[in-house]
Amino acid sequence: MKLGISFSFQAHHGLGEPYDKAYREGLELAAEASRLGYHSIWASEHHGEPDGYCPSPVVACAALAVAAPNCRIGQGVALAPLHGHPMRLAEDLSVVDNLSGGRIEIGLGQGYRPAEFAMFGWNYATRTRAFEESLDILEKAWTGEAFDYAGKIYNVKGGALRPPPVKPGRPPLWIGAAHPKARARAVRRRAGFLVAPLAEFGLVEHQFKSFDEEAARQGAGRLPRAVMREIFVGDSPADAIKRHQPFIDEVYRVQYKPERIGLTYIDKVTKERKPLTSDNPHFMSEAFMQERWFLGTPADVAKKVARWQEKLNADHLIFTPRPPGMSLRQAVDELTAIAKAISPSA
Repeated sequence: MKLGISFSFQAHHGLGEPYDKAYREGLELAAEASRLGYHSIWASEHHGEPDGYCPSPVVACAALAVAAPNCRIGQGVALAPLHGHPMRLAEDLSVVDNLSGGRIEIGLGQGYRPAEFAMFGWNYATRTRAFEESLDILEKAWTGEAFDYAGKIYNVKGGALRPPPVKPGRPPLWIGAAHPKARARAVRRRAGFLVAPLAEFGLVEHQFKSFDEEAARQGAGRLPRAVMREIFVGDSPADAIKRHQPFIDEVYRVQYKPERIGLTYIDKVTKERKPLTSDNPHFMSEAFMQERWFLGTPADVAKKVARWQEKLNADHLIFTPRPPGMSLRQAVDELTAIAKAISPSA
């Protein structure tokens, strides 16, 4: 399993952090990850957020490619329908691939927040069609041959991707796919499967199994899987939570608050899956985190990662090394400790 990190470049204004600091220190941390042997670095996307959540992951990837010359560079994920015409997205991605010497990993999703589509004057109801057509056009563009395309949303006449990707053919493609229909789409496209950080272990295990079964049904063979998590280092799980609480509350009680993303949980009494709310004592408790993430000493983290890997057989483990507000010193120390405990490129 290869070890990677992810950036959203969020700023914690409550702790006096300016937007540009999140980017500058993110690039410094990326350089350190490259030195330590981490395999990949990913940038994610949202729009119009008060914390400055990165709206342009492809632009960020160009900077990350320069900062981290030993790492593969991906989007985790870019919201394809919000990037304008797919030929433009293909060109931007190809420029990053050429700048990086062929190190790009392409991670795409269709988006799930209506307000983001409203910002761009897009009809939210057409996002799935726009995503499918974007994937069609990208795949044709990556062949390096001129092509025409007539869709319900996009059209191409004499499209030619120049420069093409460094290596002939399609770069590695990843798709965010929480829903069974989305997993079927990922398999049809022969893409890897990215699982977001808030899915508990049992759900991740179920989604991986479902993905593998769909791949077998479609005769796709084994397709790669990546799991995105949080890793909090401390002298104990409780100490790890204490050290990270001011930063992770900004992420999970604001940006990803359960009411905003439709988070659910399994009721321990009824065994039923129910909506989770911010005022539920289980939310952000140690038990909640242990169901999803890795926390404690580096040795504790390594042992739990090994236990999970025995069941998941994931190809990539990706975590956020610097939540908003964390000092660069703390982030570097933890990045180093994790690299020593878990071989980054094994």
